[in-house]
Order: sequence, then C-alpha cells, then structure tokens
Amino acid sequence: MIGFSADGASVNLGKNTGVAAKLKEDAPWLIDIHCLAHRLELAFLELQRYCASVEKIYEVLHLTWKTYHFSPKSTRELKALADTMGINVLKPGQVTGTRWLPHVSRALKSLIKPPKGDHHNDPSQYAAVLQHMEHLASTSQKADIKGRAKYIAAAMKDIHFLAFCHFLVDLFSILETVSLRFQQNDLILPSAVSLLRETYAKVSLLPKRAAPGGWLESFEKLVKKGDDKALFQGVTVARSRQQKRGKESSDLQSEMEVAVKLCKQGLQERFTNLLGASSEKPNKEKSTASSIVYDMLVFNVDAWPNDMDSLVDFGSDEVAHLVTWFRPVLESGGCRVEAVSREWESLKVMVKTHFQDMAYSRLWSTMLTKDPYKSDYENVLHLVVLLLVLPISSTQCERAFSTQYRIKSATRSCLETETIEDLIRISSQGPPMAEFVSSQAVELWFSTGQRPRRPFFKDQ
Repeated sequence: MIGFSADGASVNLGKNTGVAAKLKEDAPWLIDIHCLAHRLELAFLELQRYCASVEKIYEVLHLTWKTYHFSPKSTRELKALADTMGINVLKPGQVTGTRWLPHVSRALKSLIKPPKGDHHNDPSQYAAVLQHMEHLASTSQKADIKGRAKYIAAAMKDIHFLAFCHFLVDLFSILETVSLRFQQNDLILPSAVSLLRETYAKVSLLPKRAAPGGWLESFEKLVKKGDDKALFQGVTVARSRQQKRGKESSDLQSEMEVAVKLCKQGLQERFTNLLGASSEKPNKEKSTASSIVYDMLVFNVDAWPNDMDSLVDFGSDEVAHLVTWFRPVLESGGCRVEAVSREWESLKVMVKTHFQDMAYSRLWSTMLTKDPYKSDYENVLHLVVLLLVLPISSTQCERAFSTQYRIKSATRSCLETETIEDLIRISSQGPPMAEFVSSQAVELWFSTGQRPRRPFFKDQ
C-alpha cells in the first residue's frame, strides 16, 4: 500500500487517531490524500457562504424546490400550467444537503434554460414557474406559502438576479467539468494538476469577458446594457429602484468580481501544493506527504524543458527524493534503486525525442508493456507505477456505497454477502446496458440449476 485517499473527516485523516495515521504506523511511506473532488466542493463553499448574490440564488432555488417537493398540488398546478402554455417543465432540483456541484448546476440550468431553437423569448420553464409563483402569491391561503411565492416571484423578475444566474451557470459549467473529471477512477495526478490550472485560468477570465458562446453572452444579446426593462421568455423583467439609482451593491460587474475572487481564493486554499508556482516548492529538508506529491509532478511530460541541456538535470532531486521515500516499497518489488538515476536521464531524452505528443495514459502504457522500453527503463518505471496507482479521489468508494444501498433494500435484505459483492461489481465495473450481451447470461441460466428450466410452462 502506497496511498490512501478519503474525504476530510477526522476519522479518516486525523493526525493522531485517523485511519491514515494508523496505517502509517505499519507503512511510514504511505501518502494520505484528501480527495480532490471533496476538496473542490469545499473550495466552492467559500463562494456560497460569502457572496450575497450566490447565496440569494441558492435560497431561491431551495425555496422553489421546497414548494413543489412538499406539495403535490403545486406540482400538478405547475404541470397543468405548462401544458396550457405548450411547454415541458422539469421538477425543480434540490441544491442543499449532500449534493455535488453538477447537481446544483443542473438545477439552475433547468430553471433558466431557453426554449429550443432560436426563439429565446418564447415561454419556457422560467416563465411557467414565475407565473405559478405569482398565482400562489395572490391566491394561497397559507401565509408561509404566500410569502415564499411572493419573494421568489420578486427575485425572478429582477434583471440583475437573472443576469447573475446566467453568469453563475457559466462559472458552474467550468467547475462542473473539473468536478466530473475528479470523480473518474482513471484520473492520475499530472492530469489533475493540469486540469486544475486550466480551470483556475478560465475562472480568472470570467469578469473580464463573458464566456464565448456562454449563457451570459446569450442573455446580454437579449437585454441591452442600461435598459430598465427587457423581455425574457415572454416575461417582462425590470431593474429595482436601487439598481436605477446605481448603487454599488447592485452592480453586476462588481458582483462577478467578488464571486470570482472568492472562487479563486477557495481553490488556492484547498489546492495550495498543486496550484503553487515552481518557485514555491515545499521544504525538502523535511519530507512530508505534500512534498512527495509535489515531487511526483516531475513525471508531467508537458512541464519538461525543451532545451536538452536543461532536460538532463531536470527532476533529478525530485526523483532522488522519491527513491528515498519509497525505498522499502521499491526494493521489495525488485527495483535496483541505484540504477534509477541513470535510467531517469535516458528516459527523459527518449520521451522528449520520440513521444512528446503522446497522451499520458498511452505513453506510460507503452513504456510499461512494450520492449525494449519496459526492460531498458525497468527500475525508473517502478516510480511511474507508483504514480499511476496513487489514489487521488474516493468518489468510487462512495458510488459503491450508494450502489449497495440501492441493491440491498428493505425488500432484499436477505441477500448473501457474495451476491451483494457480485452485484456491486457488476453495477460499478460492468459494461453499460447498451453493450451488455444478454444471450450468454440466458444460456447459462438455461444450462444450470438443480431442475430443468421451464420458461414456457404457462404457455402450454
């Protein structure tokens, strides 16, 4: 075992009595990593907690979901209204609780999604929800529902609120991509670092210009800057009195800058060792898991210098540091550690010369499986194997738990452990349903069993 990845709960990553600390008592070289997908969610909390506009959007989305989740009557009324308008509506999604960022992004997109085609001012989900909220605000006999509907309707008719919703969709689209990638089981560390830095750069550009082809750009084409009123999905939206007076708190540009600043701040705090510049390397005098993770980035081929003189010396200290840290693991695996330094110099020149444009997975797959590479660089490739198997996300485990809850339900509580494990593996690791060949399973079912199968018994 060379790595351990989990969420940030103290029971997992606690310094004294956490699971990682207990494992390090038997394996001092173990690298404990806070799951990248969970870290991204925690980074996003900075934006959710301290940006007033984001907090208001979350509140509106939550109250909208609450209105229809706890009231079948309201759901039926919304569906009937949508049928009258000739549109298809989706049930509003939940944004609170244990939800990954893509769930929040889908909930916001479903609320303000434009109609299909180029008719952006035709009614869609936004118009249907707004009209129903206005109906509840004027007819409901319950004070809480009436007040909630009035608050939602007032917010949805505000141009500033609507514009910021479109900006937030653009921001969520960037973060959603990296979140989904972090949840994949085949992600390796260099790819994750490159993705993080690309995401950071994209987020930094949002206040300066709208994302090309993004939601905010399309909204700005409908609503001209400075107009007090505009038509959106057949609904007249307007600026509030504060916005007409030009108060700073209602300035869309300043709100976008605050949101991006908080987002970047959260990313920097949660991914310091991965986003840091090369001049901010961890202290090498004292080996830590963070410094080892940083050293593993030396295998990022895209970061290798193009100049051959610089390439020869590149990464020598990092490789030596990795060899020292993992020496027990390397020696037990048959690695000759004294040959790693020489092979590392040769490997860099060969890859830079012949495999510079090859993707990570294909490159290291070639090195590890094809002759003469796997024999010529046998020892240094042990470090590559450690990089490839290093766990940087625990979402696969969480998906397995969710699968278990779906399989072992109240009506299937007597399943044996082996059966549950087989079903979980089929669900999480098996082929998609579209690629599943059922004929083999049917033939096996026919040919096995204590008694002959009689599928057509009732047809006789």
